[in-house]
Amino acid sequence: MPTEEPAPDPLSVMSYNLRYPALDRNPWRRRRPVAAAMLRESAPHLVGSQEGVHRQLTELVDGLPEHYAWLGEGREGGDRGEFTAVIYDSRRIGIDHVSVEWLSERPRVAGSVSWGARTPRTLTVVDCTDLLTGTDLRFLNTHLDHRSERAREHSADALLAAVAGAGGRACILTGDFNVSQDSAIHARLLDEGGLADAVTGAPSPDADINTFHAYRGPKREGNRIDWILHSRELRPVRTAVNLFGRGKQYPSDHFPIEADFVPA
Repeated sequence: MPTEEPAPDPLSVMSYNLRYPALDRNPWRRRRPVAAAMLRESAPHLVGSQEGVHRQLTELVDGLPEHYAWLGEGREGGDRGEFTAVIYDSRRIGIDHVSVEWLSERPRVAGSVSWGARTPRTLTVVDCTDLLTGTDLRFLNTHLDHRSERAREHSADALLAAVAGAGGRACILTGDFNVSQDSAIHARLLDEGGLADAVTGAPSPDADINTFHAYRGPKREGNRIDWILHSRELRPVRTAVNLFGRGKQYPSDHFPIEADFVPA
């Protein structure tokens, strides 16, 4: 009787707001080793990060195994400002094309701001290949404005257009959306974009933990402002809120969220 081939290891994805290197009671010099340890333990294949600046991202990835790399562009252009950088495991992910656009009326103009947004906001789009399964992916990562609902609504238009333009690739969208999963933005991305929320497809016991915690630790209030959404070509088999810390030191003021995917 022929034996079945073992299923390939799932694709491990993380959305992680790094928290920029603010001069506060949780400086980056203290958080950096904790953040690197968290990533080494979790070993994700794709990480959609938010808020990291160039030095911070370089230092973080330098603390990871050598098969990790990162890409993106600062929101002020080039290496300047915060990034919606993508960190990836080059053993599992082959990069085909990378683009960064600004969530504004001038999406190709670095540093551009529209619709009442407080700061420039970016969308990083990475067309890539899962080298283990051969799945063609479009990985999108963003950070929506924290004050302007109008900016978030227009930004959702750009996200939907990027998903629609994937050209048959499976899509994964990560980000800090600055609104909860009960928002109109979340509903639009699911209804109009044909996406699903990984947490809904593979709920975990910690799914009700707030992803933003301001260094105060877990609270079970069901407020997820960090999401991992995906197209129907992928099926989530595990999700989690990553509560990693050392003593009272967390790597960020957000808990990362994780999802493992297999082809649907």
